[in-house]
Amino acid sequence: MVLTKDAKTVLFTLYKEYEKRKKNGTSKSKAKNFDSAKSIQENFFPKMLLEDVEDSLRELGRNDFLDNFYADNTIYFCSLSDSAIAVMESQTKETVLNIADFIAKFIP
Repeated sequence: MVLTKDAKTVLFTLYKEYEKRKKNGTSKSKAKNFDSAKSIQENFFPKMLLEDVEDSLRELGRNDFLDNFYADNTIYFCSLSDSAIAVMESQTKETVLNIADFIAKFIP
């Protein structure tokens, strides 16, 4: 997976939310859907600039980890791709824990 650290952080966070939603009884097709870049920034990354979150979402889209839908020159809606879910499911527990540790240290 050749992604920037910010993009990996966003991907991991969205995947964690996807897993949480599934655990709470949401269907897979609904659990992988997310709102706008602004909503993602406000709900998951309030300390990051909106432009930086959007840049990471675009990077994830270019690398087939997200399906982004655009309106007014911004990401209006996005969803985790099947490829993203498969890649995250195939990560070793150690890799996931390392990413979680990174997020805990650097994302307040």
